[in-house]
Amino acid sequence: MTSQEFRTVAITGATGYLGGVLRHHAERSGARVTALIRSPHEPTDREFRLDADPGIGLLKGVDLLIHCAYDMTVRDRGDIWRINVNGTRRLLDLAVGAGTSRVVVLSSMSAYEGTVQLYGQAKLQIERDAMAAGAVTVRPGLVYGPRAGGMVGTLRKLAVLPLVPLVAGGSGQFTVHEDDFAQAVWALASAPHTPVEPVGVANPVSVPFRHVLERLAWEQNATPKFVPVNWRLLRAALILAERIGLPLPVRSDSLLGLVRPASEVPNVETLAALGVYLRRYGQPVVPPGSNPAQAS
Repeated sequence: MTSQEFRTVAITGATGYLGGVLRHHAERSGARVTALIRSPHEPTDREFRLDADPGIGLLKGVDLLIHCAYDMTVRDRGDIWRINVNGTRRLLDLAVGAGTSRVVVLSSMSAYEGTVQLYGQAKLQIERDAMAAGAVTVRPGLVYGPRAGGMVGTLRKLAVLPLVPLVAGGSGQFTVHEDDFAQAVWALASAPHTPVEPVGVANPVSVPFRHVLERLAWEQNATPKFVPVNWRLLRAALILAERIGLPLPVRSDSLLGLVRPASEVPNVETLAALGVYLRRYGQPVVPPGSNPAQAS
């Protein structure tokens, strides 16, 4: 299967950061993109909600389904499973029944065995369901770039403050530029065979969390002072704030993803075999034939 065969690509969460990056890449590749979103506003959009049964015609004529949608507003484990896990199961069942040629499901580098993060645990279950349905499962790293959404978008805003709280500044983060991320997902979608294990889409060289913040500050001509903060105390404060309904820039569960990251990027050889190489944080793309772990 080649990318040219994907005439129609459906993307859930197409108005979000990662969904938007993938939508832009798919359209530039010549595919016709159908956004599966809560509130359709274009003729090609179709209504899709994780908390509702998808319509039988949702995937009609779709060659490639990329599932990015995830409801980050729910915090209770029961609600997370009811909406995100079960909602994904319904979508996968529909894709199998509709005969969709290829399905790609976005997971997370937070999805590793032994994680205590609810988000990571939910993504692990979603991975299991996706692989059982014959889908490609992708674990993006910390995605950064000009569009700067998601966690990096939040960190970018944080990095311009005069005082920046630093939690677990030495913890290693696996990063991926948004352009490399899109190219990797497209290559996996177009691969002749579906990988049987989750594929990490991130450069395998980890970046200290402090370095991530320093670069985000430098890009915005900011010179903040970094203040070490005990992450356990911060998490306790975030949990309390969540209980009383205060709006927060970072969820307590998301904080765990920063202080307890994955120890490695899984199955990096899968992308290498497809000729995909991911640049290191702040560095130009690695040329084909080079070892990405040795890039500088």
